[in-house]
Amino acid sequence: MSVSPMIVVGTTPDYVERISKKRPTGSVLFILDQRHLNSYLLSGLDRSILIFTDLEQYDETLDSLKKHLSVGHMSDPRFACFDCESLIMASRLANYFKSPFPPTEAIIITRSKFLSREVWRKAGLDNPRAVLASGIDETIRYFYLFKRDIVLKPISGSGSELVFRCVDEKGVRESVSIMEEQLEKRKSNPLFKPLRDPFTSITMDPCERWVVEEYVSGPEFSCDFILHKDNIHIVREAGKIRADDQTFGSVMAYTMPAVYPESFRREDLSRVFSLAAKSLGYEWGHFMVDFIIRKDKAIILEMTPRPSGDSIPDLLEAATGRDILAEYMDFMAGRFDASLVPQTPTRPYASINFFIPASGVITRLDVSDVMNQSGTVALFLKKNVGDRVTLPPDDYDNRLLGHCIMHWDYGWEQVAACSRIQGLLKVSVNNIQTGAGIETVRSESQIKDIFYNK
Repeated sequence: MSVSPMIVVGTTPDYVERISKKRPTGSVLFILDQRHLNSYLLSGLDRSILIFTDLEQYDETLDSLKKHLSVGHMSDPRFACFDCESLIMASRLANYFKSPFPPTEAIIITRSKFLSREVWRKAGLDNPRAVLASGIDETIRYFYLFKRDIVLKPISGSGSELVFRCVDEKGVRESVSIMEEQLEKRKSNPLFKPLRDPFTSITMDPCERWVVEEYVSGPEFSCDFILHKDNIHIVREAGKIRADDQTFGSVMAYTMPAVYPESFRREDLSRVFSLAAKSLGYEWGHFMVDFIIRKDKAIILEMTPRPSGDSIPDLLEAATGRDILAEYMDFMAGRFDASLVPQTPTRPYASINFFIPASGVITRLDVSDVMNQSGTVALFLKKNVGDRVTLPPDDYDNRLLGHCIMHWDYGWEQVAACSRIQGLLKVSVNNIQTGAGIETVRSESQIKDIFYNK
């Protein structure tokens, strides 16, 4: 008798471990990049649920999956994806098996931070001005043309990777210099591979040009929503607290429930999300969206057809008991009840990120003071003693030590409260090149000094 498995395409070992603990054995198969073959997180798992392949090679990946399904007498697979760099592969595989998944062309448009802006602008959504540039001279010309602060960002990339706010010409020159150097290093990264513009068929190389856009200020928020039968269902909302002592765009913390400006109409989100998704070419799907509220209007920063990551799944589960990853997989498997109202937090919670203070090898990591706080709900570590860590601009993900979930109070000064919790974590890093040791203390200002004067 054949079964219909859920195929998770291109995730990471920690997600494999997390999901496999909660799903029936054999109900989920994972297609993983070959670099994860010897991950210790996978050592205790049934290897029959793991398929290792080169995720940049479609034919090889498809053949491996077909053989695996044949051996297991499986048919009619459904597909899920949690990582932006694997969405195109997941879409192509789903298309081969005639399984529901967001269309490849829409994903390509979404992946481009310039094309998606252009689509939204033409659809009538509020958007900052944005242009493509290459080289210092052209970028500086746009800086003076816009007559305001600008943001530089890659055509494609994840989160705040290589995103810079420039307030003067000196900042533009410094940011472009870093951008040019770092883009050259990312040519083999799947997220920075050349993209074909579906509208013009012209190939855009994210390592040769970048986006210049107007800087937009305002409180930031994040949502998950589902587009189903022409209706929008918002299934998760959170506020963002910026990490101003980190690289631009970094998140210090997420808070739930989201607290919008008093004059903002929450019901407007459904209209904006619907128009944004449909204009990109989607008719169905589960989406993550980040946005700013400016003058009571939602301005979308990023949208992608997958559930939220970072600390949000842990925050939502701690605050409500809900598993957003399981909900997403159920939706992709065709199990979605539009009549159910998602449970929301009954009291405020926050997930606070911990950042490494310097590049090197971790020699000490003491979380006892964080755990001893009365409001601490849970702590999740991504790093441990002996791990090597790298700072931006070389690596933006590797700097995260982990995050803690806290009971929260919106009456507190939000940044100061986060900084106090961050300062409770003690970490020592040994610089690989100099052998010098760097240790954090309780004062967040000293952590900031270490970050900028490494």
